[in-house]
Order: sequence, then structure tokens, then C-alpha cells
Amino acid sequence: MKEFLKQKLLENKSGIYSLIVHHYIDRINEMGCSLFRDWLSQELDIDKDKINLTSLYSASRREQKKSKRKSKTDGFQPALKNELKSLVPVSTFSDPGAMPSSVDNITEM
Repeated sequence: MKEFLKQKLLENKSGIYSLIVHHYIDRINEMGCSLFRDWLSQELDIDKDKINLTSLYSASRREQKKSKRKSKTDGFQPALKNELKSLVPVSTFSDPGAMPSSVDNITEM
């Protein structure tokens, strides 16, 4: 994997920073982007100037937002479903005896 990342990083392929961040998200969260860039340059044995810090930071922010959205929807869904069940009214027309009293005044022709 290291050789693949190194090759694509040196070629400056699109999406490489997102892939790097996805692969090393825990380490980035621990170190921060600047220190991670130093570590990654040693890990991949490339000059740290070849790693674009702005692109690394942007990819990191996208990954954080994605994981926040995912955790919000995962954690919120069961509560939302239960709340929706309680909000959905039971139809009064399913029981013929539950017709409103104003219906009694209607006569058929």
C-alpha cells in the first residue's frame, strides 16, 4: 500500500489525498495535518514538500464531515423512527363507529 500511495502522490493523481486520509484517519486525528505530513514523508520516503498540506487538510475536513454526518444519521435514526411512530395518527375512518357526528345529518337521495 505504501508504494501505491507513494507513486500516486508523486504523480499528483486526483483523489490521492482523500485516499490517504481515509487510510490514516486515526493517525491524522492524533497528530494534526502538519505533523502527519512530516510523518507521512518519512513513512513513504519522499520529500515533505511533495505533500500538499492544503490538500491534506481539505481531505481531512471532508472525512471529518462525512463521519459526523454518518454518526448523526446512525445515532438519530432509531429515535426518529420511534418518534415518527408516535406522531402518526391512527385513522378515524378505519372504524365505522368513529365517524364524526356531522355525518349523521347527511341524508341519501
